[in-house]
This record gives sequence, structure tokens and C-alpha cells, in this order.
Amino acid sequence: MKLASQSQLSSWLPSIHPQVWIFAIGRFLSEVGTGFTLFYAPIFFVNQLGLSATSVGVALGSASISGIVGRIAGGSLADSEYWGRRRTLLLATAISAIASLVLATTNNFTSLVIGSLISGLGIGFYWPAAEAVVADASQIDNRRETFAIARLADNLGLAIGIVLAGFLIAIIGSYRWLFVIDAISFMVFFGVVYVGISEAEQQQIEESEKTELFAAWMAVLKDGRFLVYIAVNIFFTIYISQIHSTLPLYFKNFVFVESSAKGFAETTISGLFAWHLVFAIICQLPVTSILKRCSHTLALTVSAISGQLVSV
Repeated sequence: MKLASQSQLSSWLPSIHPQVWIFAIGRFLSEVGTGFTLFYAPIFFVNQLGLSATSVGVALGSASISGIVGRIAGGSLADSEYWGRRRTLLLATAISAIASLVLATTNNFTSLVIGSLISGLGIGFYWPAAEAVVADASQIDNRRETFAIARLADNLGLAIGIVLAGFLIAIIGSYRWLFVIDAISFMVFFGVVYVGISEAEQQQIEESEKTELFAAWMAVLKDGRFLVYIAVNIFFTIYISQIHSTLPLYFKNFVFVESSAKGFAETTISGLFAWHLVFAIICQLPVTSILKRCSHTLALTVSAISGQLVSV
């Protein structure tokens, strides 16, 4: 059994495009920085700055508004032969680094909203281009494994960042440095993309095959199955957003430890979320291998049901 699994693993690992490995390294380094802020930002803004949980939720939620704009613009730029995936990624990482520095200097609700809007814009530009880079560098028969490698790098970096952030806060007690480290990680990611990522050759399109931008968007919005997927994805991401924003603050301010009559320490919170990601890291490749035999629809159904069972 063990030898068979090793043989299966080695059979598709060599077929992963080298650019995917380079991009995965960049994503890993960037997610380490993201792990420093993702779960601790609400705690910092509520407990350190004295903002209400509601206002922090509104401010952080505003990133979704600019994120919609960023995803629409980013998707169009990534597909453009005049701009492309690489430049879109460089723009996204630069914007995200600026956003982290703005959040590091935040002292009130207004600056928090500004930083969140900039952050959402950077994230919006990032994801269409990032997913396109992985898809461009993969083949149909190993596309799921290629995406699994990218997500594995994300989860591994995020887990390490969360743990390191918990220890850093326990030592120096300053949350602002977390955002500075996040900004540095985005600048490192910028360097990885600039040096190691090349533009996809498949973007060379014949003049007769070009489609007007407006017509392309209309074609997408008329796809009934895609619209159903969007609706389902909205509900699923609501659950994910609660884990990232509300749950850490709940553990810190509303779940009290009997021995101290205080909320969980930062190191405890980091440990809880890190173990969640460690489990995802362990299961990432085996689950991908198992679900490869299934259709995309069935795989998404299994994922949604699993997430619902865990939340219950």
C-alpha cells in the first residue's frame, strides 16, 4: 500500500510545470505574512484601538466591495494580451503591500476602512490572475493536482504564519508589527513573480477570434450553471469569512478560561487555527487523488457537505 501510494505520487509530481513550483514558493511566503494578520486583525482593532466589533466588521467587510471591483478588473486585465497574468499579479502584490502598511498605521475607523478597501482591491486583482497562472501551467490530466500543490503552499504558509504571530504577540505585545511583516511578505512575493513568472504563451489569440470585452462578460453572465455556482459560492464564503473574522474575536473576548477568567491567549488561538490548517495540509493531496475519480460537481458537493457537518 505504501509503495503503491509513493509510486502514484511520483507518477504525477514530475509532470508539474516548474513555474507552478516557483509560484507555489511565492504563495507560501506571502501566506506566511497573511497568517500574521488574518486572524488577529479583529482582535487588534477591537481590543487595542477600542473600536466596536460592529464597526470593525463593517470596515473589514468593505474589502469585499473593492474586492468585487478588483476581481472584475483583474480578470479582464489577466486575459488581456496587452497586460496579462504577470503584470496583474505584480499590481496585486504592490497594492496589497500598500494596504498592509496603511493598516499598520491605522488609528481610527476611517483609516481602517481605507486600508480595508485597498486590501480588498489587491486581493481582487490577485485571485483571477493567480488561478489563471496555475491553469496555464497545467494539463487536463493533472490540473487538480497542480491546484492542490498551490493550495498546499497556501495552507502551509498560513499555518506557519499563524503560529509565529501568536508567539510574536506573546513576546512583544504589539499587533502593528504583524501588518508590517505582512507588507514585507507581499514585497517578497512581488520579487518572486517578477523574477520567476513568465507570461503564458497561450494568450496569443488570432484577430478573428478576439471578443469584445462587454460581449465576453455578457456571455459569462448568461451562463445559467455558472450563476448557480456563484449563488452557492456566496453562501459558502459567508461561512469562511466568519471563521476568519468573528471566531478569533469570539475566542478572545467571549470564551473564558476558568483558571484566569479571561479569554484564550493569542498562543492558544494560533494553536487552534494552526491545527485546523495542519489537518487540511495532511489531507490535501490524498483527498485530491481520491476525488480525481469523481466529477467536479460531485467533488464540490462532498466539500460543501463536509464543511456543513464540521460547522454543526
